[in-house]
Amino acid sequence: MWQLAFGVLVDDIKEACIGALILRFDTHAPELFYHHGKRQVVEVRAKKYSLWHIYLNNAYVGSIQYYPFTKQFNYHLEDNGLLTDDHVQKYIAMIQRGELKWIKDDIR
Repeated sequence: MWQLAFGVLVDDIKEACIGALILRFDTHAPELFYHHGKRQVVEVRAKKYSLWHIYLNNAYVGSIQYYPFTKQFNYHLEDNGLLTDDHVQKYIAMIQRGELKWIKDDIR
């Protein structure tokens, strides 16, 4: 339980604070959202060879692959239903802008 000097922190404010801390300090978390009242944290973790794994609450849900010869991104999503193609397109754009980590030391 989170307590203040004079009382208890309201649950909505507590959830907002936790969400803000996750987005501020977890460099792999491009977003979070709520589904049926439960926080869903999306993480996009860079791997070697221009590959990223996508996790939802620490469970693998897909991957993004960059092909340097064609300079194109492809992706795969598991059938979990919560993340859509639009979500992945947003993450790809974030990778292109340098907002998500990219391991660039992999020379093929």
